[in-house]
Amino acid sequence: MKKTTNKQLAKALYEVTKDMKGADLKIVLADFVTILAREHKLKKADYIIAEYIKYAKAGEGIQEIEITSARELDEKTLNHIKKAFGNNTEATVKIDESLLGGVRVKTEDRILDASLKTQLLKLRNSLS
Repeated sequence: MKKTTNKQLAKALYEVTKDMKGADLKIVLADFVTILAREHKLKKADYIIAEYIKYAKAGEGIQEIEITSARELDEKTLNHIKKAFGNNTEATVKIDESLLGGVRVKTEDRILDASLKTQLLKLRNSLS
């Protein structure tokens, strides 16, 4: 028997609960916890919840990006980067001093690397 993935469980939960409220939602969530227990996935609940949130945001047209820079970016720069990816963009910002300068932006399926560290590595490789 094929096992159900965390992503499949999250998607199923979202599809079933997206328009529910109140007592009906409580019943469905209780049933979902029972399913998780039966499939020995209670320890994976945090991962399932993370996948649920990601799927729900995608369903609402919200794109998540991760911006990594060598130092803290000002609000204007952050907004400019987010706008380049669309109006419904949520950004997580990380600091990585090893980048030296520039930024690296990671989406669900792409990495756009405009860091000084990468540019210097490319230059070194082209000179070799």
